[in-house]
Amino acid sequence: MTRSFEQLTEAQFDDFAQGHQAGSYLQTSAQARLLARRGWQTALVGLVEDATVVAAAVLAWIPVRMGNLFQIDGGMLIDYSNQTLVNEFVAGVEKFAKSHNGLFLRVVPNEIYRRYDNEGVQIGAANEAPMTTLTTAGFKHTPAPKGWTTNASPSWQYVKDLTPVLAADDADKALRQSFAKDGKYYLKKTDQFGIKLRRLGREDLTDFKALTQHTADRLDYHDKDLEFYQIVFDEFEDDAYFVFAEMDFPAYIAGQEAARDHLAEVVADLDARIAEKPNYKKLQRQRAEYADQHKQHEKRIAQAQVEREKAGQDVVVIAGSLFLATANEMIYLYSGTYDEYKNFYGPYAVQEYAFKQAVARHIPHYNFYGISGVFDGSDGVLGFKQGFAGFAEEKVGTFVKPINGPKYAIYSLLKKLMGR
Repeated sequence: MTRSFEQLTEAQFDDFAQGHQAGSYLQTSAQARLLARRGWQTALVGLVEDATVVAAAVLAWIPVRMGNLFQIDGGMLIDYSNQTLVNEFVAGVEKFAKSHNGLFLRVVPNEIYRRYDNEGVQIGAANEAPMTTLTTAGFKHTPAPKGWTTNASPSWQYVKDLTPVLAADDADKALRQSFAKDGKYYLKKTDQFGIKLRRLGREDLTDFKALTQHTADRLDYHDKDLEFYQIVFDEFEDDAYFVFAEMDFPAYIAGQEAARDHLAEVVADLDARIAEKPNYKKLQRQRAEYADQHKQHEKRIAQAQVEREKAGQDVVVIAGSLFLATANEMIYLYSGTYDEYKNFYGPYAVQEYAFKQAVARHIPHYNFYGISGVFDGSDGVLGFKQGFAGFAEEKVGTFVKPINGPKYAIYSLLKKLMGR
């Protein structure tokens, strides 16, 4: 048995990565091309045994003070319980990095340390294997921090298992039924509102960027630039879903008017029955209920007319998101919502669209991506995602190993002195 560390072709890499249980968009040839267009150098590397790839990673590097930072984000795609395999892979990466002025190697595995229910109670046992194997291989470990980041893949995420839905006779029905109470309620509202979903073309990305920038400005975080979204569109092709939820005001108002007029007839009928039986309290309660619903439709019509006039157009974007698909995962990556249209619940409709695409492609895992890791009710993003009935995951953290020990010691000291 002979194993060798080699650079792989895109076909070799993707064939292996797409079938790996820890595979994600971060470990694809498309992501390697994206990084290359964003200023990184990249290589698809792996261990090959008897012409079969047994471990692989997208290896990327970029200049920093005193050398190059080498990084494997979302990898390695490897059996972390096999110390020998990990040692051989790391040795291959180190040799490659030394020949390319490597300063240090940072690995952020797509491995789950612990899983939690919606109350933050741990589910099952912790996965210690990656920490044990990588520290034995000479890495320094930093556990997954709580909180938010827009500069790296998240340490905490919220996910949903779609295998029960895929096994159902009526997958669409099973999907809706699998959601939590809040998710079902708001999706029923989007059905009533007639929210339309539209997958975007490249020519629509300027509008998508306007939406995400609006949201970033409102919530005070840094958004990706337009070029990034264009590169994602180009490199991930059919696996990239840029989606808008849109409100058609004339259609919405017509639907609300029809519901209002029907309720007016119901209330009039109840008035006639109450006149005949004035002491029948059940009829009076029904009338009050239907009259209140009638008022709600009147209110929605008035609000929509104001919003339509303000927008100066009949159809408006209310929310949008970017999703990326791989063989085993649909991931919710970036999104935006126009605050003035939040009462139309567009984000729920966008999520269901992506869920349906995952089901159609027989993708077994849905990844809502980042949450803060705090379960005290303060994380509104977590609350939204919980509406779709999944569970939380804490990743294993970050691992760093010097490539050039003396230079890395000086680099680390300088960073500390500079407070970075």
